[in-house]
Amino acid sequence: MTALPTHFTFLIEPGFTMQAFSSAIEVLRVARKLGAGDLFSYSVLSLDGATVEASNGLSIVANMDVQNLPKDSIVVVVSGAGVEQTPNPALLSKLRFWARQSHEIWAISSGVVRLAQAGLVDDCKVAAHWEDVPLLKALFPRVILSSAIFIADEPHPTCAGGGAAADLFMHYIKSNGSEGLVENIASRLLIDGVRDGRVRQNFPSELKYSSTNRTVFAAIQIMLKTRYEAVKLSTISERLDISQRQLERLFKEEFGHTPGAIYLRLRLDEARQEVLMGHRSVFDIALDYGFQPGNFSKVYKRLFDVTPSQDRASTK
Repeated sequence: MTALPTHFTFLIEPGFTMQAFSSAIEVLRVARKLGAGDLFSYSVLSLDGATVEASNGLSIVANMDVQNLPKDSIVVVVSGAGVEQTPNPALLSKLRFWARQSHEIWAISSGVVRLAQAGLVDDCKVAAHWEDVPLLKALFPRVILSSAIFIADEPHPTCAGGGAAADLFMHYIKSNGSEGLVENIASRLLIDGVRDGRVRQNFPSELKYSSTNRTVFAAIQIMLKTRYEAVKLSTISERLDISQRQLERLFKEEFGHTPGAIYLRLRLDEARQEVLMGHRSVFDIALDYGFQPGNFSKVYKRLFDVTPSQDRASTK
């Protein structure tokens, strides 16, 4: 990471996502308001210096000239949905130029697509919004995709977008020794704690375990709806009017795992997000997902190689 003080230059392009942009900006604004003005500063840049309209129709006025980028500035690329349909070779050229000049280049929201188009994140892990994942998979096979809300420990930190931009910037502030400041920022912005980078995006349920097999799809939907009560597999089979053995065969053909293993993984994946967010006790989380607390720790460690308490402690 760049040593403090840090100046962030937000490079926005037409159609950029306002929520991701404002979430990041607000963290820095409040940090400055709380006395960190000598540590964090920011400006907004457009390639042609013109006002830029966001996807919600509101416009932002750039306040920095592209030729006057501060020497140690971190460039943060902010784009919006559909960037693959709007080529921007001038922007890609600038990104490569700044990278050669050793600028840190971050991306939030669909800005990660621009980094991929510029060839800056080949063989790097990135956090991409789930809507951008199919495109990145198809066109940029060397980019390593993550379902995390942000990735901060790569040469080019990335964020999936939305409110997670605030988490990325608060993580940066915290990692530079300002944990108390982060707590105050979160309090002022009414943010219920800072999410760890390992927290996954909240994918639409149909994308978690997708299947074109109607029976398997229906079984997954039952599992999603009963993840807090953990019904027996025999009950799921009865609802689908098939035998449990047939259900197991279909799951193994589709996923290579038994329905019991998928059901357990689905429940534990979601429970882990609550463990990492740290808002509630591990005891309560275990009960909510149908586990006895002692057994919860065992199956959790078997799947994630750490106990819930160890997993939570590693985020602090």
